[in-house]
Amino acid sequence: MRRLIRSTALLGIGSAATVVAAILRSKVLATLLGPQGTGLLAQLSTLTAVLVPLATLGLGNGVTAMIAAARARGDTFLVKRVRSTALTLSTIVGLGFALLAALASPWLADALFHDRTKAWVVLAGALTVPLSAIASLRVSILQGYEAVKSMAKLNAIIAAATIVTIAPLAWFFGLQGAVAHLIVVAAVYVVVSGRMVAKHALQFEDVGPRIDRALLRPLLRYGSSALLVGLSSTLTLLILRSALVSKLGLGPNGIYQVCVGISGLYMPLILNSITAIVWPQIAGHATDEETNVTMREALRLAVLLQSLAAGAMLAMAPLWIPIFYSGKFLPALDLLPIQFLGDYFRSVAWICGIWLVPKNRLRPWVLFDLVYGVAMLITFWLLVDRVGLRSIVIAYVVAHVSHALLHYALARRTLGFRLGPDNRRLLLASLLLFAGFTVFMPRTLPGVGLGVLALAAWAALVVRPREWRTVWRKARVTILPPPSADAN
Repeated sequence: MRRLIRSTALLGIGSAATVVAAILRSKVLATLLGPQGTGLLAQLSTLTAVLVPLATLGLGNGVTAMIAAARARGDTFLVKRVRSTALTLSTIVGLGFALLAALASPWLADALFHDRTKAWVVLAGALTVPLSAIASLRVSILQGYEAVKSMAKLNAIIAAATIVTIAPLAWFFGLQGAVAHLIVVAAVYVVVSGRMVAKHALQFEDVGPRIDRALLRPLLRYGSSALLVGLSSTLTLLILRSALVSKLGLGPNGIYQVCVGISGLYMPLILNSITAIVWPQIAGHATDEETNVTMREALRLAVLLQSLAAGAMLAMAPLWIPIFYSGKFLPALDLLPIQFLGDYFRSVAWICGIWLVPKNRLRPWVLFDLVYGVAMLITFWLLVDRVGLRSIVIAYVVAHVSHALLHYALARRTLGFRLGPDNRRLLLASLLLFAGFTVFMPRTLPGVGLGVLALAAWAALVVRPREWRTVWRKARVTILPPPSADAN
């Protein structure tokens, strides 16, 4: 557990700059472009979130798992072949998808924005697809190397690029500058990630063909599964948001972006940091009991971090929404408690299914995500005409509840996975915390105080004394590092 906390903390510290950069970007966009412009850029981001995984052929998870397994066996030549094959395929396919998106830009603009004059936005987004695809695969390669420090450094550099470029571009050029900013950051991402991978790959000489045909079948097997999994969420979200724009307009879509934007900040920070450490560990486990111990530790850490972060944001939402967005985005107060309840179930589902890829159990991984997508679409379409914007966050909760139940049932049956008494108490307390915020959402300063008290009571109930001590030691070392041996 200590190693997991230490590695996750290192990635978290490196990603803190990413969070700061994303908050600044949201503030700049909200202030200069308002809900309308924010909603438009959200649609573009959702489109690229669909195209980039397609451009990678979904190889990221497979690349991580195969490199981790090869390194565990000491097969450095296989590591090189996996890396070279994956990156070459992604470069070719990414350029192809960029061209297709550019050619289809008028029709995509019509579908996404209901305005063909915004085809230039789609064209700009198309330029980022091959760059983001290559950088994404390089991050997967770094995960396979367990290069935690490099991943943290990469996060910090990309955050710095975002901070330096977003304000001047959006200020001087408005929407055009905000879109151009995406291209600039994608270019920095691909250059820096390339240097990071090269640093860890120096011991492997690039000899032989760029694509190893013998690896195509296992890589594409992982990739096809990952594509179905990824598209079940990103394509579902694209469909739902396009329907939302059609029924309610770009403004409400911009309000909803507060929920998606915040979840998109802290959830990957928590789950990806844990996964980067846990996947290689599970791939090397010889017994189910070892996997169960790792999963229980990961589940506890994930739910603790998610509940603490989401609880704090809910308690102080009336303060940070006007600061980090603007007063025009305050209607998001009605959506955030439900969104964060969905994030709670997402954390549980993620960890209960975290063993599937390292153990090469791809069919249930794919099937359960397809169920997730179908559940979200059906719930949204049943509710959208009745409850309006709230329908999309309710659908998010329903989809992740189904996801969590399916993953837990399979892990229990296959691995003999058990939550353990401490995790059961944590899960129940966190569920009650989010249910309470759903019923009573703070909207005034006294409400903020009550929310903070509720969060403090939750922490006192579920956090173990040794966990408090570990956090304190980590914070003390981070803030006041010990003097070096040669300081005297």
